[in-house]
Amino acid sequence: MKRLLLFFVVPMLAMAAEHEDLSIFDLQATWHNQRGEEVVWCELRGRPMLVCMFFSHCGYACPRITADMQAIAAVLSEHDRDNISFVMVSFDVERDTPEVLATYVETKNIDASWQLLHGDEDAVQELAAALGVRYRREPDGNFAHSNLILLLDAQGRIVHRHEGLNGDLIPITSAAGALVAE
Repeated sequence: MKRLLLFFVVPMLAMAAEHEDLSIFDLQATWHNQRGEEVVWCELRGRPMLVCMFFSHCGYACPRITADMQAIAAVLSEHDRDNISFVMVSFDVERDTPEVLATYVETKNIDASWQLLHGDEDAVQELAAALGVRYRREPDGNFAHSNLILLLDAQGRIVHRHEGLNGDLIPITSAAGALVAE
């Protein structure tokens, strides 16, 4: 039944979140961050968010997505950075434990205020569907996935999508700064 719900309802939430009053923050999933703290997705409501999905064992796209997230943060003013949540959510429910995510934070020199989240398979599928991120597990244990960084407003509506790798970050950076200024 849960998979049937994911198939029908969550894609509608993703489409509606960009245009109506439905919110990605309506999701109720519980996650754990790199500090081992419990994070309930709906409790992230209330401030703009830059969010991406990744996995720490990725050898190509995910390090680039991480670097793009860091580049966006570096361009934003300190005020803007302090008023936007930076969230990276792992696809890899088996390997990306909170301890592994903590090591990733250290290795990649990621700001300690960011949330790197680990959840169960249902939570990952639900969030990916709501964000419009496609992924699949490969036979070697890695993941083929969309390369997206999304900007959400404080109500959880998608206001900007940055697609691809090595693209122009000015549009998403400008949108993030403008969103904080509102």
